[in-house]
Amino acid sequence: MKLGVRKGSSLPTSAGSVHKTKQLPDDLVRFSFRHWHTNEKFCLPDLAEKPEYIPTLLDRLKHISNMKMSEFRQAGKTLRSHPHDWGKTSEPNGYAHLSEQLQDCQPWQFSLARDELGRVHGILIDDVFYVVWLDPEHRMYPGR
Repeated sequence: MKLGVRKGSSLPTSAGSVHKTKQLPDDLVRFSFRHWHTNEKFCLPDLAEKPEYIPTLLDRLKHISNMKMSEFRQAGKTLRSHPHDWGKTSEPNGYAHLSEQLQDCQPWQFSLARDELGRVHGILIDDVFYVVWLDPEHRMYPGR
């Protein structure tokens, strides 16, 4: 069931009290996993070997979710965020599994807290970063 709630209106909570919705800026980075794709190369790591991966990933998503898209695009070395140059990657055909329309969107990546935890690859559409691949083994740029 979808609730039609306007910004600034009240929502009931599970305890029956009323909770005020927050007025959030419209230009903050949002994440979607609608186009997330896993395969042998781009998938979650063995969590027994990298138990810190999921908490680090979620912390990074939370941190970036508090940034404006302009800040994310200019973060550079802080997040190691930048667009892909497919010719310099292990995937010269890019996101070939996506529709042509989505393949035309600018591909981006950002790093998790440490290089040994890899990168997150996706596409930017407006203020949404659509996660396509998780790359905990840094396989997109194998020589780095």
